[in-house]
Amino acid sequence: MKTKKKKKIKAEPIFVSPDGGETVYQQLPDGNRVLVEQSQKAKDEETAYEEAEMVGVEAIELRRKYPTLKKAWDRYRVIWRLVSDND
Repeated sequence: MKTKKKKKIKAEPIFVSPDGGETVYQQLPDGNRVLVEQSQKAKDEETAYEEAEMVGVEAIELRRKYPTLKKAWDRYRVIWRLVSDND
Protein backbone atom coordinates (compact mmCIF):
# COMPACT_ATOMS: atom_id res chain seq x y z
CA MET A 1 0.00 0.00 0.00
CA LYS A 2 1.29 3.42 -0.97
CA THR A 3 1.29 6.13 1.68
CA LYS A 4 0.81 9.72 0.74
CA LYS A 5 3.47 12.13 1.82
CA LYS A 6 2.19 15.24 3.43
CA LYS A 7 3.22 18.27 1.49
CA LYS A 8 4.73 20.96 3.66
CA ILE A 9 3.27 24.34 3.01
CA LYS A 10 5.73 27.13 3.50
CA ALA A 11 4.00 30.13 4.98
CA GLU A 12 4.79 33.32 3.13
CA PRO A 13 5.15 36.44 5.25
CA ILE A 14 2.03 38.52 5.68
CA PHE A 15 2.35 42.28 5.68
CA VAL A 16 -0.27 44.59 7.15
CA SER A 17 -0.68 48.35 7.19
CA PRO A 18 -3.29 49.84 9.52
CA ASP A 19 -2.82 53.34 8.07
CA GLY A 20 -3.02 52.84 4.33
CA GLY A 21 0.64 52.13 3.65
CA GLU A 22 2.30 54.76 5.84
CA THR A 23 3.38 52.10 8.37
CA VAL A 24 4.03 48.48 7.36
CA TYR A 25 4.27 45.55 9.76
CA GLN A 26 5.02 41.88 9.23
CA GLN A 27 2.30 39.84 10.91
CA LEU A 28 3.82 36.93 12.84
CA PRO A 29 2.05 33.57 13.30
CA ASP A 30 1.66 34.25 17.05
CA GLY A 31 -0.29 37.46 16.33
CA ASN A 32 2.52 39.87 17.12
CA ARG A 33 3.73 42.37 14.55
CA VAL A 34 7.20 43.54 13.61
CA LEU A 35 7.68 47.04 12.20
CA VAL A 36 9.10 46.83 8.67
CA GLU A 37 8.88 50.42 7.47
CA GLN A 38 7.36 53.73 8.54
CA SER A 39 7.06 56.89 6.47
CA GLN A 40 8.13 60.27 7.80
CA LYS A 41 4.48 61.33 7.86
CA ALA A 42 3.61 58.37 10.12
CA LYS A 43 6.56 59.18 12.40
CA ASP A 44 5.43 62.82 12.60
CA GLU A 45 1.87 61.77 13.48
CA GLU A 46 3.22 59.50 16.21
CA THR A 47 5.32 62.35 17.64
CA ALA A 48 2.32 64.71 17.53
CA TYR A 49 0.26 62.18 19.48
CA GLU A 50 3.03 61.80 22.07
CA GLU A 51 3.44 65.58 22.42
CA ALA A 52 -0.29 66.32 22.74
CA GLU A 53 0.03 66.26 26.52
CA MET A 54 2.28 69.35 26.34
CA VAL A 55 -0.67 71.62 25.52
CA GLY A 56 -4.02 72.19 27.16
CA VAL A 57 -5.25 73.27 30.56
CA GLU A 58 -3.28 70.68 32.53
CA ALA A 59 -0.06 71.67 30.77
CA ILE A 60 -0.67 75.35 31.57
CA GLU A 61 -1.25 74.47 35.23
CA LEU A 62 1.96 72.44 35.27
CA ARG A 63 3.93 75.34 33.79
CA ARG A 64 2.44 77.66 36.42
CA LYS A 65 3.49 75.23 39.16
CA TYR A 66 7.07 74.93 37.82
CA PRO A 67 8.52 78.34 36.88
CA THR A 68 11.56 76.81 35.16
CA LEU A 69 9.24 74.85 32.87
CA LYS A 70 7.26 78.03 32.12
CA LYS A 71 10.44 79.94 31.32
CA ALA A 72 11.59 77.18 28.93
CA TRP A 73 8.13 77.07 27.33
CA ASP A 74 8.12 80.84 26.81
CA ARG A 75 11.54 80.66 25.13
CA TYR A 76 10.30 77.83 22.92
CA ARG A 77 7.29 79.94 21.86
CA VAL A 78 9.53 82.89 20.94
CA ILE A 79 11.78 80.66 18.82
CA TRP A 80 8.74 78.96 17.26
CA ARG A 81 7.28 82.30 16.20
CA LEU A 82 10.57 83.54 14.79
CA VAL A 83 11.03 80.39 12.73
CA SER A 84 7.43 79.95 11.61
CA ASP A 85 7.06 83.62 10.64
CA ASN A 86 10.11 83.36 8.39
CA ASP A 87 8.96 80.20 6.61
